Amino acid sequence: RVEYISCIHILYLGFKMNILSSLLLVLFSLSLFSCTTISKEDCKKDMKSFGLEQGRKGLADLSDDIRKICIRSDNSVDLESYVKGFNMGWSEYCTPLHGFKNGQNVELYKSFCPSNKEELYREKFFIGKALVEKRDQLNELDDKIKKSPNDNELKESISQLKREIQILEQQG
Repeated sequence: RVEYISCIHILYLGFKMNILSSLLLVLFSLSLFSCTTISKEDCKKDMKSFGLEQGRKGLADLSDDIRKICIRSDNSVDLESYVKGFNMGWSEYCTPLHGFKNGQNVELYKSFCPSNKEELYREKFFIGKALVEKRDQLNELDDKIKKSPNDNELKESISQLKREIQILEQQG
């Protein structure tokens, strides 16, 4: 199971290192993980729509942040609506097709899908990722075959890769 790494964890690790290493770790980590926090402006949004948007993007559940930031300053914030919207969006995000597409577009696996959807989402994600890798390999071999058009071993490798790509496309 992939664990959620928060900004706090990243900063804590950074303090255990020297300043330059800390800064590099934080910058690198921020580029990999979206450290999601909310603003007071977010607190004014329609909570159901806000939750739906977060869930559809596959982002982390912000219920704790809403509780800490929004409800503390405005008791009228509807956390229950946020949770309902988030769960609806999450269900849309955590589909096998979405996992497959994300695998083709994203280099780093991250998912906050519910456990009953996580396994299939992850499986399809890595099929999508493998498909991209195979296509890249095929492009490299296509470039090589242009330089050596009579290389039978290379032709066989290309044929094999095309069969593997076809299988991955069917699995996706």
